[in-house]
Amino acid sequence: MALNVIRHLLKQDVAIDLGTANSLIYLQGEGVVLNEPTVIAGNSMGEPVAVGRKAKAYLGKTPPGMVVKRPMKAGAVEDVDAVSLFLKEIVAMARDRRPVLSSKVIICIPSRLTHVEKRAVLDAARDADFKKVYLLEEAMAAAIGAGLDVASRKPSMVVDIGGGTTEVAVISQMAYVVSDSRRIGGDDLDEALRYFMLRKYGLRIGPNTAERLKWDLGSATLEEAEKLEPCRVGGQDVTRQIPAVVDVTPQEVQDCLSGLVDEIAFIISEVFTNLDSSVKEEIAQDGIHLTGGVSLLRGLDKFLEDVIGVPVKRVKSPLETVVFGAGQVLSSFKTYKSIFSN
Repeated sequence: MALNVIRHLLKQDVAIDLGTANSLIYLQGEGVVLNEPTVIAGNSMGEPVAVGRKAKAYLGKTPPGMVVKRPMKAGAVEDVDAVSLFLKEIVAMARDRRPVLSSKVIICIPSRLTHVEKRAVLDAARDADFKKVYLLEEAMAAAIGAGLDVASRKPSMVVDIGGGTTEVAVISQMAYVVSDSRRIGGDDLDEALRYFMLRKYGLRIGPNTAERLKWDLGSATLEEAEKLEPCRVGGQDVTRQIPAVVDVTPQEVQDCLSGLVDEIAFIISEVFTNLDSSVKEEIAQDGIHLTGGVSLLRGLDKFLEDVIGVPVKRVKSPLETVVFGAGQVLSSFKTYKSIFSN
C-alpha cells in the first residue's frame, strides 16, 4: 500500500487538451485540475512571467518589455518554443509545483493536422520534458468524454466547436465512419465582433472585450437575442484617439455572428447529409452530441437542430468533455491503444 502511494507521488500520467483558446489538464488519480487560457507572457529575455488568466489580462494592453503570445492558432502550434514553455508552466501549476515524473502524456489535437503540425506538437511536448507522448484527436476524445460507446457498432455523431476549429465525426468501433475538421471557431466570432465595432462605431476593442461581448450579448438566433438587453462597450475611438463607450444591442451582435454560425451549421449539415441513409437513421435516434466552448452560444443547439433536422444535444460539461475523454483513455490505456494518431 505504502509503495503504491510513493509511486503515485513520483509518477503521474497527464492528459492535456491543448486548445487554441483554453487548455485543460487531467491528472491521473485526480481528474480535471486546471482550465487556463492558452496565453503566455514573457520578458525581453524570453523567460515566462505569467501564463493563463494572468497572461491573458495583458492582451491588448501589454506593458513595455513584455511579450504576450497566444502560441496556438486554429488548433495548430504557432510557436513551438512558446508552447513548450506554456506546457511546462501549466503542468507545474496543475501539480502545485511538486516534483513528479510523467510516464506518459496524452495531448488532444484537431483531426486534420498535417504531419509537420503534429511534429510541432510532439517537439513542444518533448521539450517540456515529456518522454512518452501520445496524440489523440479531439473528436474521438470528445465522444469518449461525452459518454458515447465508441466501441459499439452503432454509429455516434459528435461535434466539438472550440476556439480554433470545428470538429465533426461519426464514430463506430473505435474508428471514424467519416470526419471533418475546419479552422473556424470561437476566435473567428471574436474577430468578427472586433471588425464590426471598428466598422460601425469607429471603436477599436481588444480581444478580451470582444470575447466578453460574445458571451454577454451573443446568440445564434434572433429569438434568443430579443431576450437580452443592450449593453455598453468601451474601447478606443480611432478618429479622436481617446477612450469611448457605445451602446450595442443583442440584435446587432446576433447579426454580426450569423454568417459564421451559418458556416458552422453548413459544415455539420454537409457531413450528415452525405452519410448513408441507414447511418442517418441510427444517428437520428440518439441525436448529434454538441460540445466545445462555442456550444455555449445561446440557442446554437436549437439552431443546428432546425437546420440539420435531427436532435442536437449539448453535453453536460462542454468545456471539459475533450480532456475528460482523454483522462478516461489514460485510465484504460490498453483498451484505447488503437485510437492514437502517432
